[in-house]
Parts: sequence; C-alpha cells; structure tokens
Amino acid sequence: MNAIRQHGPLLSFQSTQALQKLGENIRTARLRRGESEALAAQRTGVSRLTWRKLEACDPTVSLGLFFEAMTVYGFTEQLFDLADPELDLDGQAQDAARRPLKARSKG
Repeated sequence: MNAIRQHGPLLSFQSTQALQKLGENIRTARLRRGESEALAAQRTGVSRLTWRKLEACDPTVSLGLFFEAMTVYGFTEQLFDLADPELDLDGQAQDAARRPLKARSKG
C-alpha cells in the first residue's frame, strides 16, 4: 500500500486524496458565500491559522472541525451518510458469507 507521511498520521494515497478534496470543497463553499477565512474561523470557533490548515488539508486538524465546517456550510445531511452500514455493500456481502445458511422450512 502506498502511504504518504506528512506531519500527522500515516495516510494512504486514497485518504490523502479524499482529505484534499474535502478541504477544497469546504474552501469552495466558503468562497461561494463570499466569506473570508477570518469569518469562517470565527463561525467555527478556531483561529485563522487553524482554518487555513483545514483548507490546506493538514491531517492534524481535528475531525470535529471538519464536521463543524461541513455543518456551517450546509452539508449536514452528507455527514449522516458517512460510513453508513446500509451503504457498505462489501461489508454486507462478507457478513452474509459468514452466516450459516438457514434451514429450509418444510411446508
């Protein structure tokens, strides 16, 4: 597995790409609303430097801040779909494969 080591957790290439996309999306949402970094930081209760780290996809930024930023910019519903077990088709298939077959009912 290819992994990228920055100044935080060890992230796979896919995780790094997803984090970058998330930061870009939050930045786009902020800019479309004509908000400054300072206002976005104030709305989420962090410093401007921390907000910049969020938009720059720094992996040391807390998950809570990413969630709050998404909530502030109207992406709350998408948060509830993250890691939804009903959307985990691979996990469902593996779970079903491990379960014993039910006995057929005679009728």
